[in-house]
This record gives sequence, C-alpha cells and structure tokens, in this order.
Amino acid sequence: MLGHPDDPRGIVLPLDGRPAVADAPERNGGPRPARGFSPGPALLLSWQQAGPAEADRSWGTTLSPSSELARRLGPSPSRGPERGLTFRLTLPEAFGAEPLLRLAGAEPAIAYPGPSALVPVGVPGSGPGPGADLGLLALTLAVEIAATDTQHRVLDELTAAVGDLAPSCGTGLDSRLRAAEESLRAAQTELLEHGAITSAAGLDTAVANLSVLRHRTHAWIAGWERVVATTDHAGTPGIGLRELLGEVGKLGWTGFPGAVHSAYQGLVLDARRILLTAADDLLRSPNRSLPALRPIVESDLAGRVADVGRLHRLLTQLSVLPLTVRKRSGAMMPNLIADQAAANARTQALFTRMANALRPPSWSGHVAVEVRSLETGELQVLRPA
Repeated sequence: MLGHPDDPRGIVLPLDGRPAVADAPERNGGPRPARGFSPGPALLLSWQQAGPAEADRSWGTTLSPSSELARRLGPSPSRGPERGLTFRLTLPEAFGAEPLLRLAGAEPAIAYPGPSALVPVGVPGSGPGPGADLGLLALTLAVEIAATDTQHRVLDELTAAVGDLAPSCGTGLDSRLRAAEESLRAAQTELLEHGAITSAAGLDTAVANLSVLRHRTHAWIAGWERVVATTDHAGTPGIGLRELLGEVGKLGWTGFPGAVHSAYQGLVLDARRILLTAADDLLRSPNRSLPALRPIVESDLAGRVADVGRLHRLLTQLSVLPLTVRKRSGAMMPNLIADQAAANARTQALFTRMANALRPPSWSGHVAVEVRSLETGELQVLRPA
C-alpha cells in the first residue's frame, strides 16, 4: 500500500470524480483492469527510495509534516507519507494550463526505471476519488516551477542585453511587480500547506496591481506596434525610431528596454495568478473534478500568452528593420556619421537579443512533479532532473 517503501507498485487516482476502486495486480506483476473502473483522466502516483543527489534539486522551502500535500500523499489523513521516499506525480494533461506551460517550456516527464503494476485504490462506493485535489496541487506546483524558472531566465537575459548594449537605459523593477511576485510565492506555499490561500498572502492587492499593469502593458504594446507599422521598412533613421519608441507612454528611449522587461514580467505574473486563484476556488468546492479547471483558466491564460507573443513578434520585427544614418547636412563630420552607425548597430543587436530571450522553449506535453519525504517528516519539492 502507499507509504510502504518495499511495495514497487504505483497507484492510479481518478481526477474526474469517479469513485476509486480497489483491486490487485496479476501474479506476474502486470496490471489488471479493476471491475467498474472506466477509462478516464487519472493521476499516476509512484515512489522510490530517495537518492543523495536529489538534495541538489531542491525547489522552494520545505513543507511541514502536517501540510495539505503531506496529508494527501500519506496512506491515511492521520498519517503522513513514509519517510525517505521520492514521490512522483504524473498527470495526463495540463487541464487548461497548457498555454502557460508552452510559454514556460516545462521539462519532460522522466519515468522511473523498473516494472510497476498500476492499480486503482480506494473503497468501492466511497464517493469521488481522492485524486482531484492531489492532482490540482501537483499541477499548480509543476506549472509554478516551470513558469518561475523560465521567467527568471528571460528577465536575466533581458537585463544582460540592456547592460551590454544600452547601459544608460536600465531595467529597474516596478515595486508592484516585486510585491506581486512575493504574494504569488506565498500563495503557492499556502495552497501546499493549507489547501487554501488566505488574506495573509496579499494576493488581493497583487490582483489589483497586476490588472492596472496589464492595461498599461496593452497600451505600450499597441503603441510600439503602431510605430513599427508606420516606419519605412526599406530603411528608417535609427535616431528617429528610438525617439518614436520612446514617445509611447512618454518613457523616452532610455525607458523602452525597462518597459519591455516590466511588460513581460507583468504578463507572466498575471498568468501565474490566474492559475493559483482558480486552484484556490476549486479546492474550496467539494467534489469538483480536475477537468473542471479547464474552462476556468484556459481562455485567460491563452490571452496572457498571446500578449507575450505580440511582444516577441514586435522585437523580432524591430531586429530586422534596416536603420539608417540621419545626415543633418552634407558637411556632417565622418566621426558623427560613424557614431550614429554604431548606435544603430547596438540598437539592432539589442532588439535581437531581447527577441531571442522571449522565444519560448519547447514543451513536451508532460506534466509531472517530484516530492521528497525527508527523515524529519517534512516534504521537499524537487526541480526536474
């Protein structure tokens, strides 16, 4: 049974509200379909002895032995999971979070080595299966790991590009974005610890701020798109293009790179917020299936990801736009012309590196997360191997 380290089997937990059904594997170790267990989305929960190298893959803070995740991983509500095991939770789909995972390029699922008999568990006729809530916690956790890792990588690459090619511009972080990031981390921890997000996480304030920032971002992107649409694609003066981009939002050219940085971060933070708040609502609703999440989040997440796509296309278009030198007079000094040409080259290189930073990595389509049960009884979430 679950929690016994000498049991090589995994278990399958329905995610769509079907009753869990008990059964046993065949003598040769192969799975046998359970009576009354119809096909449908299910969470595969497997485990193996924890290895020493896993400590290097720690993600986030440890969760208490009494956390909601520990309670659901244990063989009974009153007993946490066996210590010294690494649990792997694998989902067949992302249930509406696919747009965010495609943006983040989540790591592929890696199967455990060795045979495993997969058997449904539970008491027949005991009501909805226990997989939906556990699957929802696993889904939000897998998406949060992928999204935060990608977000930090992109922001680091944007900052490095600006530092190398436009050091006078800077990418200072809006305090509202910093506060929203902290609130999202607190909200994710509360979901795993308590199965609900409380007002202490400050998520309500983050929602309000992100809404304001999203409308600001839409105005910026639309303004920048108009600049690109009205420029001469056969060649436009670099000085003029920089001035036009800086007029959007009255940011000035020195504010443009930082605005791109903030726009991307705000969109990704808002996408993460959408999933976390929907998960909180679903966890508070008894007997809800995990597939019920899709209509709640899919459209909104797709909208945020589409906005990031617009930002990527904009920078790609700017990176290939021929920039020319504006000659003020026929007697313009050659060194001034050379300075303008060098500035244009740096500008195009900046657009190129920023566009490359926003290029989404590939996503395998798998959703999986690993959690290690420490000897103290605490749980440690692991990054993908």
